[in-house]
Amino acid sequence: MTSNPPADTVNDPLNEPRLKQRAAYGHWIHEHVRWSDTDMAGHANNLAFAAFAETGRAILLRRFMAPDADPRALLVLAEFRIKYLSEAYWPSAVEVGTGVSTIGTRSCRMVQGLFIAEQCIAVAESVLVMIDESTRRSADIPPAVRSLLETFRIGDSVA
Repeated sequence: MTSNPPADTVNDPLNEPRLKQRAAYGHWIHEHVRWSDTDMAGHANNLAFAAFAETGRAILLRRFMAPDADPRALLVLAEFRIKYLSEAYWPSAVEVGTGVSTIGTRSCRMVQGLFIAEQCIAVAESVLVMIDESTRRSADIPPAVRSLLETFRIGDSVA
């Protein structure tokens, strides 16, 4: 007897095989597992994986976050999901690839792969919403920000 996977996992973007391949990503940062990232089992805890992904997103967008940036853009995290594929141990070097899967009028969706050497240890998906700093309400993504996001677009098959 075989069973079918739950319907919500069939169309899950984090199941896209390409996300586990380095070639999918155009933006990279280098991190490492710190001793303080480890848990009682000796491997990097879940929070460390999320922090690696956060740093990857922040460095990609930092040119728009400085107080004197032109344009200044505040993209805030509205949703974050991660799929853990393998353990990581101290003091492993972790490389984080970041790409943009979709760009809407006021939000974008980023996907990331976390790698140790050639092994993908996690994939993540984030929804970021552009907000107006004075009103704290959602706003349209400025053309310059949209242009940058487009340069890291990974294609239409990951949505």
